[in-house]
Amino acid sequence: MRTKICFTVLYGEEEYIIQTFQGEYRDLKCLITDRLFTENFGECGGMGRCGTCLVEIEGLKGEAAELKRNESTTLQRVNNKQQTIRLACQIPIDDSLSNQLIRIVENG
Repeated sequence: MRTKICFTVLYGEEEYIIQTFQGEYRDLKCLITDRLFTENFGECGGMGRCGTCLVEIEGLKGEAAELKRNESTTLQRVNNKQQTIRLACQIPIDDSLSNQLIRIVENG
């Protein structure tokens, strides 16, 4: 039996309670795009280059806490200095997301 992963996503003024399973989505960007129908979110399709899938999240552990691929460079390019800001396309869906509060950072 697969364990449910539940967390909350804040998008604008709305709050969404999300339930998923590890392996149901490739990464957090795919889940957000599929479930919340966000506009202009993740324009590069998960390559970690565009910086349009910014989320604020604290307390990630394990694989989800590691910066991958182009994430460091992209976060520097978009002038992010907060360690709690990440690219959703680089965060795998795993147990470290359980009970988290994730805020979508609006571009602009």
